[in-house]
Amino acid sequence: MNSITCAFIGLGKMGRELCGRIGGAGYRTLAYDLDPEASKYAEESYKNVTSSALLPAVKNSAVVFSCLPNSHHVSEVVNNFLQQKGTLNNVQYWVDTTSGHPGESQKIASELMSQDVIFFDCAVSGGPAGATAGTLTAMVGGDHSAFGEVQSIISSFAKNIVHLGPSGAGHAVKAVNNTLLAANICSVSEGLIALKKYGIPLDVALKAISTSSGRSWVTQQRMPEHVLTRGFDYGFSLGLLCKDVDTCMGMLQESNIPAPSLRVTREIIQVAKNILGDESDHLEIVKIIEDWSGETIE
Repeated sequence: MNSITCAFIGLGKMGRELCGRIGGAGYRTLAYDLDPEASKYAEESYKNVTSSALLPAVKNSAVVFSCLPNSHHVSEVVNNFLQQKGTLNNVQYWVDTTSGHPGESQKIASELMSQDVIFFDCAVSGGPAGATAGTLTAMVGGDHSAFGEVQSIISSFAKNIVHLGPSGAGHAVKAVNNTLLAANICSVSEGLIALKKYGIPLDVALKAISTSSGRSWVTQQRMPEHVLTRGFDYGFSLGLLCKDVDTCMGMLQESNIPAPSLRVTREIIQVAKNILGDESDHLEIVKIIEDWSGETIE
């Protein structure tokens, strides 16, 4: 077993898989979630993972990982520890895999630095299945000179690790990435409906597109595996996608960038969320576009 002890805070669909990969790589991992059953599940399901209360998990770890709903939750947890003298004495690094807000990440990094804890925003892409397989892409922001110290742990769950710049850079790129994903889902859906009206089999059309200049992960994987099958079961919620798109919209507004196509995308997915709800799979955006066109993508 590796001599480094890690804490992992937040054991939802993504968090528990990340936690399991870290433990499976030989790092002693102390797992905490507000739901005791989630912590128990992690301990019973993964190697080197032990269920723990929050305070001892952090006090006894050199590296803390968090995977929470948003940056506000991360900030609350961090501030709670900052107010308790000595709780961060053993912590050297905090790695936040939340799909967070770049500005909030910068504030958290500054606050933790006051206790000599180096913060990395480490947004990930690839879904729970990618986490299970250890094939995620990790988009990292933070002190480059210290990055090597945590890179080996991140590699337990990420195949592609890109250090993008200072604190906030990882979360900024993730927000833009997911906004482009949303735009791609919308545009591919509209294009496929047009092809269906021309009588072209959509599975065949996607094979052609996916080896041509219009290809994307949406045409290559999400449409054929999760939409044509009518499964809509990728495992990433519409509510979380909307959160990332709203973060991107905030970045555009701060920079006074018009971005009309991305703003239209935001309007479409907001309509979808209002109708379908936060917990719907993000690919169910397709159903709204189908309703508008009177055709189904299958």
